[in-house]
Amino acid sequence: MRNLLATATGDAREWPVVSANLDAVPARAAVRLRDLPVQVRWLLVGFAFSAVGSGLTLPYLYVYLVEVRHFETATVGWLFAWMGLLGFAVAMPLGTAIDRLGPRPVMIVGLVIEAVGTGCIGWADSVPEGFAVASLVVIGTAGLWPASTALLTRMVSEPVRERLYAVNFMTLNAGLGIGGLISSLVIDVNSVASFQRLYLIDALTFGVHILVLLALPRGTGSVAATGAPEVGAARAEQPVASWSVVLRDRALVRFTAISVLVLTVGYAQLEAGFAAYTVTVAGVPPRVLGWAYAGNTLAIVVGQLVVLRLIAGRRRTTLLTLCSLGWGLAWAVVAVSGLTAGWSAALAVVVGMTVFGLSETLWAPVAPALVNSLAREDLRGRYNALQGMAWTMGGVIGPAMAGLLIGHGLAAVWVVLVVGGQVLGAVLFRMLRSRLTDDQDGVGR
Repeated sequence: MRNLLATATGDAREWPVVSANLDAVPARAAVRLRDLPVQVRWLLVGFAFSAVGSGLTLPYLYVYLVEVRHFETATVGWLFAWMGLLGFAVAMPLGTAIDRLGPRPVMIVGLVIEAVGTGCIGWADSVPEGFAVASLVVIGTAGLWPASTALLTRMVSEPVRERLYAVNFMTLNAGLGIGGLISSLVIDVNSVASFQRLYLIDALTFGVHILVLLALPRGTGSVAATGAPEVGAARAEQPVASWSVVLRDRALVRFTAISVLVLTVGYAQLEAGFAAYTVTVAGVPPRVLGWAYAGNTLAIVVGQLVVLRLIAGRRRTTLLTLCSLGWGLAWAVVAVSGLTAGWSAALAVVVGMTVFGLSETLWAPVAPALVNSLAREDLRGRYNALQGMAWTMGGVIGPAMAGLLIGHGLAAVWVVLVVGGQVLGAVLFRMLRSRLTDDQDGVGR
């Protein structure tokens, strides 16, 4: 594979951005895979393979721990919170490592650690073991999102980054959906062995992603490989790259703070709050979760490229406002499952997750594009790591909130918080507009 990648376009420093034909694609046109550099296409393949493995297990971690290993609901909430807290603790060092070492080596090491931790989950039959393997998974995954975003950002030119983020997100979700459908057919809550097989297969799928990264030319995604002449001048004229520079960017800090809110009552609820509410409160069979995630994925895969055409040239703050409102609507629909039963409850769960997926098609291209429009080239790792910390902070607060509220019979309060939190997030995103330039807000892109 290394020979195939190397001979296609040569050394990493010789292909810093995509070819001119991709830059010439009209803003409202979809990005075609054949227009992308071969290295980017192989990366998408690696992402997709690991996503299939993750899709096998993503809907079922809560179910596995509670229904199979018989952990208390509140304990599982604290376990998810611990995962978020640990991710938060390692995010800053990993962001620095991405800027200094490049995103590729950080991703390789992280994927190896995550694969080991994931493979061990099926044999974690006590709370201490559960916390131990969860810690391994978090340490492995914490740097992957900022590293992969920095890597993709540096491999293509600015006009097409937003579209590439969306294509990558669509590819990832196609893999998640395939994995979710497979697992929904073979999962058995009465069989520990069925979960152990799933987690082992999940661990093995990381191997393809690791091989793709190993095959990339050395230096891929590093600052030096961008070939940008302004990088050296920026280092001479601007403050030395450090976290203090990042934290003085008020627009970035405000955006990150709002992200913490909407992710806490949004994505952070997908594994903990969503599963706990639908299975424990609404009494929906665990198998329905797989179909709900499949509906979510189908909405993303079918809708992402269509949404890309519709959002071209529109303000990013407007799109993020709509995203937050969409997530609030999704949770309101899911909440209906607690007021009904049977197929109507299952339908509410599936429809709610489908609406959630349609809103994700707004977040996926817009949020990373906004962050990277603010970032200095030699600080991309730290900028993306700070945004990644919004996810981990949400991972601390969201699962703990869901576990405590739903575990203590306060499901109605949980519904109010997740729906109301998204409405508040929409208002704050709209107010963020005054802190951004037109270019940062995506006007005319």
